[in-house]
Amino acid sequence: MKAGSILEMFTQKEKRGAHIYYSFNEKQKYMNQARDFLSYGLTHGYKIIFIDEQSVYQEVINQLSDLYPSETLKDIYFYECEEFYFSNYRFDASRNSAKLSTIVGPLLENGERVMTWGQVTYENHEELLEELRMYEINCDLFINTKGLISVCAYNGLTTAAYIQIELLKTHEYFMTDDDFSISTMYHENHLKNLTEIERNRLINIEVENENLVMNNKKLAKANKLIARKRSEYRKLLQEIPVALLITKGETLCYANVEAMQDLVLSEIDFKKNKRIFDVLHIQDKEVEKEWMRALHSNIDMTIKEVGVTLHTGQKKTYRLKSISTWYGGEEASIHAFIDLTQSKEYENHLIRSEKLNIAGQIAAGIAHEIKNPLTSIKGFYHLIKTGLVKDHFYTIIDDELDRIEQIANEFLILAKPHLEANSIHAIDQIIEEVKTLLETQAIMKGIEITTTYDDGPLLVDCEETKIKQLFVNLIKNSLEAMNHGHIEIKVSKREEDVEVKVIDDGHGISADNLRKINEPFFTTKKTGTGLGLLICDKIINSHGGSKYIESEEGVGTTFTVRFPSVQDMLSPEYH
Repeated sequence: MKAGSILEMFTQKEKRGAHIYYSFNEKQKYMNQARDFLSYGLTHGYKIIFIDEQSVYQEVINQLSDLYPSETLKDIYFYECEEFYFSNYRFDASRNSAKLSTIVGPLLENGERVMTWGQVTYENHEELLEELRMYEINCDLFINTKGLISVCAYNGLTTAAYIQIELLKTHEYFMTDDDFSISTMYHENHLKNLTEIERNRLINIEVENENLVMNNKKLAKANKLIARKRSEYRKLLQEIPVALLITKGETLCYANVEAMQDLVLSEIDFKKNKRIFDVLHIQDKEVEKEWMRALHSNIDMTIKEVGVTLHTGQKKTYRLKSISTWYGGEEASIHAFIDLTQSKEYENHLIRSEKLNIAGQIAAGIAHEIKNPLTSIKGFYHLIKTGLVKDHFYTIIDDELDRIEQIANEFLILAKPHLEANSIHAIDQIIEEVKTLLETQAIMKGIEITTTYDDGPLLVDCEETKIKQLFVNLIKNSLEAMNHGHIEIKVSKREEDVEVKVIDDGHGISADNLRKINEPFFTTKKTGTGLGLLICDKIINSHGGSKYIESEEGVGTTFTVRFPSVQDMLSPEYH
């Protein structure tokens, strides 16, 4: 309903005025209502007090200037709304009421008919509701006493509902952008001075409103933060260079860019709500069942290595991590597929290369070690064929054949698994037997062998002959590295192990040779095969032991071996 039509309703009334509360929402409709209000007043000879924004006034005047002469437009008295209503950034009811009375009073005394239009603006502050209410009560009394027609306009989008309810109580009429009615909440009792109860009620409303405003600000800030985090999370999911899938149960819901490319997926897979197992075929059915159970139970799981066949037929290997999450307001799982395909290919290639390398080393070693004695045998064979026969030829041939047999036996020890006939033995007794075996050789070279043992039984579960062979090899290495000096053998208990140290004061091993010492066929001896330490390693490993080598040139070498100790004295020699 237009303002002009509304105002026609009040022209027949005598003395009593019209106090209209206008709640507006749309800017253009507001402009039209303001223009019609002013046009009606100018047409009917009213003086008009127009309190509004400068931009609104300017636009309305531009429209009216085409309809009315400039002299007529002077009947409009314009006041900028913020300057009119604000006092020290507060809405002051007493001040604003007095100011309006001061403007309108002289016009009425001159016998003028007056209309007022005010877009009421304010800032939130303590006691705002009480101030607005008092202002509108004062206006209502003044308007009805003086017979004015007055529109009080409030922005319906920014005016709180509790304020609008109080405004309906102090205005006889209510207008919107499209409608007009009598306010059913208006009553003259509301125009009386506030009682203490009423004042407290308004104060409580203000306090509650302030709390709501603060909470709304906090919620708005939290929602903004959530929205930002959600945006960052989506961007991270989309851009991270790891294939990520989200499922609800077995149904595909989401795939990031990497997953679409790496797993060769298409948009249609998601539109048709396909099962994850329809697009990714797990090669190990037991793994597939395990993963399926995890999906239905919505629990986290990790599969270190899973073979997957894509719908293109391509086979890949992934590390899979599934984590429970929420997606679309429902329980879901997010799956990270870390592609191991290339690394597995590299690993297999390295293993094949290492096998070929070792095989080459062994073949070269066999060829080298056997070639020399075969050459000798071949030479003496040709001499015998020519009739040149001497007894020592056969001795040399026998020695070279023994040499070939020794090499073959050492290779067999390395290559063949051995069925251990283990029993519990005292390691100190084994060491003493080995010492006795090698002591003559040591004395001939001017080398002293000493042994020290911790108190108590030093028992290991072992095959006696193999352990003897181990320590014969280790002590012989020390003997061969020295012409005189001292070899000390220390046997001690170390937590759950028995530890044996073979310490010599020989010439030591260089750092470069120490790095190569475990390589097949590496030796510094003129007649060595380079397999002695490999045989030692095989014996140590088969008994669950470990070894450590420390050496310094010019100082000597310490070879440490540890074996798991045994507590029970079951060996026959202890009965």
